[in-house]
Amino acid sequence: ISLGLVGSEMCIRDRNRTPQKPCVFNRMQRGFTLVELLIAIGIMALLGVMASALLNGALQNQDHVAERQQQLERVALALQMMRRDLEQLTPRIPRDEQGDPLPARLVAEQIGENSELEFVHGGRRLLPGQVLNSSLERVRYEVEDGVLLRYSAAVADPTENSPRQRRELLVDVGRFVVSFYDGSRWTSFWPPSTQLNALQPSGLRIELDVGPWPDIEMNVLLPELVQ
Repeated sequence: ISLGLVGSEMCIRDRNRTPQKPCVFNRMQRGFTLVELLIAIGIMALLGVMASALLNGALQNQDHVAERQQQLERVALALQMMRRDLEQLTPRIPRDEQGDPLPARLVAEQIGENSELEFVHGGRRLLPGQVLNSSLERVRYEVEDGVLLRYSAAVADPTENSPRQRRELLVDVGRFVVSFYDGSRWTSFWPPSTQLNALQPSGLRIELDVGPWPDIEMNVLLPELVQ
């Protein structure tokens, strides 16, 4: 037996073979063909596309979760602000812009599907550099074009010329309903038509539909005030 190279393959020659017997090639030493290389490259490209899609999906989910978390934090902050204002309801009857007294310490009505709520509370916070003229603040909550707004004035009885601060609390608000408990039943107005001399309710319930979260509910027990 003798060995010889034919092209890039090794040929094993048998001296006893007949001339018509072909040479036996050793194919263990050959390299990749062009087709095999193209198949390997295609598989690697496919794996790269799949990995890129998985990575993009993970990043998008992370951004979505972060956005939802920020929305929930805004909802919690808005509810906390409303609760703080209501729990500091003052024992006084506010006046309108003409100086006439309002019918109760807290005035509310329902316009369409949403409520409007206005009252005076104490414990107003001051910004650095402000002078404390009064600790009372007149606030009003209402919905405009799907945005829950808080209007505030640094006085208990603002006039037409009194500056008011407008703050956007929540966006994409589908429903803002405030119900009041008078000790025996719930009503969506205050003062109720059957008790025009009622100064304030015992408590109230706030219902919100915000973005993907419907039926958000918060109950607030109002402070007992001297008649």
